[in-house]
Amino acid sequence: MHADPAILIVDDNPANRRLYQATLSDLGAQLTMASSGEEALARCVEHPYAMILLDVHLSGMDGFQVAQSIRDKCPGLDAPIVFVSAVYVHEQDTYRGYRLGAVDYILSPIVPEILRAKAAIFIRMHRLRVDALQHAQAIEKAYRELRTVHAEMEGFSYSVSHDLRTPLGQIAGFADLMQMGHAGELSDKVREYVGYIQSAAHRMNSLIDDMLLLGNMSRTEMEVQPVDLSHLAQSLMTEIEALRPQSRASWQVQHGLQAMGDQRLLRVALSNLLSNAWKYSAGVPRPFIDFGSREDDDGPVYYVRDNGAGFDVHAAGDRLFRPFQRFHSDAHFQGNGVGLAIVQRVIEKHGGRLWVESAPGRGATFFFTLGRLSTRPAPL
Repeated sequence: MHADPAILIVDDNPANRRLYQATLSDLGAQLTMASSGEEALARCVEHPYAMILLDVHLSGMDGFQVAQSIRDKCPGLDAPIVFVSAVYVHEQDTYRGYRLGAVDYILSPIVPEILRAKAAIFIRMHRLRVDALQHAQAIEKAYRELRTVHAEMEGFSYSVSHDLRTPLGQIAGFADLMQMGHAGELSDKVREYVGYIQSAAHRMNSLIDDMLLLGNMSRTEMEVQPVDLSHLAQSLMTEIEALRPQSRASWQVQHGLQAMGDQRLLRVALSNLLSNAWKYSAGVPRPFIDFGSREDDDGPVYYVRDNGAGFDVHAAGDRLFRPFQRFHSDAHFQGNGVGLAIVQRVIEKHGGRLWVESAPGRGATFFFTLGRLSTRPAPL
């Protein structure tokens, strides 16, 4: 559809056509003239007209016949028709005109200001319709592109999970065989190297898992239900404590924290936050981890607090929640820098927000909300 509006004027009287042209010439629309019904039919395909000004009493085909022929010949042309008549039109003919797309009747001689006002409205409506169509086409194009990206992501996920895991599994498997079956034949230095290979394979496998989770996050459907965040955090802390018996920490979980959300995704987010808190507080004399909630004007704000290494929030800037960003060296704390990016995706998916307060050597507190999905904490 062309963006420039046009008006089709059909009248067999040259004086009338000149009057209409003088009246409508400065409204920003192209004026197309037709002196007969046959000429109107020939020109109806030239533009998606914003309005058709049609004389009822044409010589030859009358205005109603022209309107019917336009609808038959140009089915895509749905321009509003304004009939002009020098005499009173019978009620039966009026209804007939409305069925053919008429929106108004004007008695001749016309009042120029009235015609201008009506034409200006139809021109504006045409422009709005064109804008709406263009926006719809842009949305459809973006949707097709998004579907293509999703298909590519699925192919990438398959490639990562299959093409990378297979050789990685072979590396880890042969390293395990060397350690278990030939440990006595290896020197201490070689056994140390094999240990490095096993550790690197384990970290690479963990990175692949995190990359797949991060890549699939946008396509994961939410299953919103009541979630007992306190019970979820307690079970996660118990699991982390069992997996890291060499790193003891005190921890507490506030009771009665309830929310609406996807339990599986919230478990992933809390697991990353609590694991990070445990990891980065391991080097202090009395590590302590706290999960709780405080009330804000917009509802509950949940937090995970530790008294560990901390980091410079201002130096981290907007890199904090980007994938593969690290703020501590591997020599002190191992990781792949994907965990916080996953947490942010989960929180955003719930309509909430995530932020942090921290300083080097003073621990870190990660705060998050769950948007309109969250509910007030249950009474203790």
